[in-house]
Amino acid sequence: MSAPYAFDGQPRQYIARDANGKTGAATFQWGLVEELRPEFLTPTPSPNAQKKMGRVLRDFLEDVLKALGGWSAYEDEILDAKSRGWPIGLHLRFNALELFSLPWALTLLRNNMRLASLEPCPLSFEWETADSSARVSGAPGRLLFAWSDAADGVSEDNHLAEIQHACPEFDRAKDVLAHVTLDSLRDKLRQAKVERRPYRVLHFLCHGGPVPGGSFGLCWDDHHRPGRELRIHGNMLVDVLGEFRDDIQAVVLSACHGGNPGEAGKMLGGVAHDLHQMGIPAVIASQMPLSIDGSIRVTRAFHSSLYREKTSVRKSFQAAHASLSVSTLDWASLQLFVVTPEKVPPGQRWLFSEEHGLPASVRREVVVAYEVNFDVSTSGIAEALEGRLGPEPDVVLLRPLGRVADGLPSKRREWQSAIDQADKLVSALGARVSHVDLFGCAPLPLMFHLGWGLARRKVRVYQQQRGQSGVWSCGYDSELPLPEGEPFFRLEAWPDLASCVEAGGRVVMTVEVQPAIRSEDMEEWLRCATPPGWVRLVAARGPSPTVVRGPQDTARAVAEFRGYLDRIHQELPFIKEIWLAMTGPASLAAALGRAYNPKVHATLKLFNFRKVEGYVEVPWNGGVQGQPARRR
Repeated sequence: MSAPYAFDGQPRQYIARDANGKTGAATFQWGLVEELRPEFLTPTPSPNAQKKMGRVLRDFLEDVLKALGGWSAYEDEILDAKSRGWPIGLHLRFNALELFSLPWALTLLRNNMRLASLEPCPLSFEWETADSSARVSGAPGRLLFAWSDAADGVSEDNHLAEIQHACPEFDRAKDVLAHVTLDSLRDKLRQAKVERRPYRVLHFLCHGGPVPGGSFGLCWDDHHRPGRELRIHGNMLVDVLGEFRDDIQAVVLSACHGGNPGEAGKMLGGVAHDLHQMGIPAVIASQMPLSIDGSIRVTRAFHSSLYREKTSVRKSFQAAHASLSVSTLDWASLQLFVVTPEKVPPGQRWLFSEEHGLPASVRREVVVAYEVNFDVSTSGIAEALEGRLGPEPDVVLLRPLGRVADGLPSKRREWQSAIDQADKLVSALGARVSHVDLFGCAPLPLMFHLGWGLARRKVRVYQQQRGQSGVWSCGYDSELPLPEGEPFFRLEAWPDLASCVEAGGRVVMTVEVQPAIRSEDMEEWLRCATPPGWVRLVAARGPSPTVVRGPQDTARAVAEFRGYLDRIHQELPFIKEIWLAMTGPASLAAALGRAYNPKVHATLKLFNFRKVEGYVEVPWNGGVQGQPARRR
């Protein structure tokens, strides 16, 4: 909108724009909303008002997105992600203030659920004009709890107890600001900065109410008139926090109407909007009244997730949202305002997704942390790189299943999702990335597949040291020349023509580095302990945890593996499929993937082994374009 604050309550046309610049337009009938709005200034809007509002919002989304694929396409993705247990996100970016005043959380879905009743909560908001230059930090940092009961009691003791439990490093004697005023807040933040221990997260507990002019503010103590209340509007708080903006990572406004932009015709933005537009990376506020029980639940869940579980602000917000009772509308009122940075500053973990792609800071070389079974610590990456990309390298996080667990993937669709996401990452690297530093905690077939996808790039693959969690060393470097010396593999089985014919044009290829494959596992997999058409490669020095001594050994293993694939192609040209099973380090699996060429070699079928399920085929098409994965 050309006049983002000029709203008079009359019907108005809005333009939606997708990522490719394509636009759609629709008129919003504000009269339908204005007759319902008074209900939403109370803690309990009537069921009819809620339903009418939900339908109005859905109708508008269907109308404005009609030329952009339709609202149903977004709804399909949201509901599909929900059914699969995948992360859900719907980021609404506006440049018209009145659109922020709408309770988008109540938008009706086709199944009659409300949008924000889904868990994890999909919604987040952003002003198009928000300042995106503030530095975002990975760690939550020091927390300040500031409260005021100027307008009535606020149960500060309960909130303080929850914060103390959630934040082990919280100092009750130093990190609490009772009966907060603008002056005491400024002094507290200045002192922390002088001590070189600035506050990163600010949690304000107070009441909220209207301020002159039709907007809403916070009810704080008046510094100049002790015992009296002062309504703090957004500009006043911005004036105080402005000099500390680069320190502050998140602000929690535990107050009614902290995110309410005001009345129609008088909207100038609420406290949350002003803090968000000044560039604070994350602001959490309540658009409508917030119950005392709800504010306590939010305090407990948000800070426990952020400080104890070490998750992101977004995930901590989702945990807070999920903790709210369904018997109130607190869940529909709680909002997250986030600033999308123009570029990722040094030391950031950027979660790769189709929606967000790669950070703008990515240039020639990128660090990828592939998290499926275990987390990869940023500190471990920095130590392994030995300062080569600076003291705080950016990390692109590939977490294709949205969560990390030892037994993942556990279902066929999870395998497929992981493979698809890795392919999308490789595609997103495009021409601008020529070198990848890969840190992977994923099953061997997934590491093999990603290594295959990165075959045209220079790659260093790092291996987590056995028995030393978080300690990594280089396990493979594609730029190393092939070293001289003893062979890495010993060929213990090679098929003759008759056995290949018996196997129906298929060979089984095992790569045994650590441990050796047991005959009983082989028999359970193939119904025979010694399969016809078997190519068996075993570490020449014997399978052991120490047989791969460094990147030179891996380089030789890759060259020899490629040689055996070539030999199959030359000596057994009628072979159509190679069933591959591996044991060994994840870095070796990624390196071996670079040796496979689907244009020359027979189609590879990858198999994963776990004790509880034996060998399971991974749904990969062997790199052959257009060939679906075969079901077994």
